[in-house]
Amino acid sequence: MGDNGLVSWVLSIVGSLFGAVLAVRGFGHWMKKEWGALITHIVGGAAVAVMIFTPNQAVAILKFVGGKLATIFTGTS
Repeated sequence: MGDNGLVSWVLSIVGSLFGAVLAVRGFGHWMKKEWGALITHIVGGAAVAVMIFTPNQAVAILKFVGGKLATIFTGTS
């Protein structure tokens, strides 16, 4: 995905916007002392950041997890 210049540019813009929104919302949770919401926001933000900044690795991780879940629910190995 990173070979295409347009895809890299779009991911860069989306990543920057995501970082800005994450910082503003995280600061709001911190100021209100909403610790549970802040921690959840940070963990969710980290997961989304992996999807945005390393899409090839994220797809590989999701395929691996999906394969493991399929073997659990179908009972095959």
